[in-house]
Amino acid sequence: MTYVIGHFLESHRTHDRRGHGRSSQASSGNDMDGYADNLAAVIEALDLKDVTLVGHSTGGGEVARYIGRHGSSRVAKAVDLCLAFAPIV
Repeated sequence: MTYVIGHFLESHRTHDRRGHGRSSQASSGNDMDGYADNLAAVIEALDLKDVTLVGHSTGGGEVARYIGRHGSSRVAKAVDLCLAFAPIV
């Protein structure tokens, strides 16, 4: 398992959604639009291109909303692992 994690750390990036992990809780933007805009800010700040976005559950909705709001010009692939309920997307 350590080999696999080490391999991914060399070439993959992840982020904490606001209010999750080590990110602080914000008083606004805790919705799909805010999550998608935060993801866009990270992708643009790092000038990432041809990214593969992988989302699980609500993260799948975040990926879908990102593409809907910001387009797919920086996205090579999008993977949805168990999309959250459609009404919140």
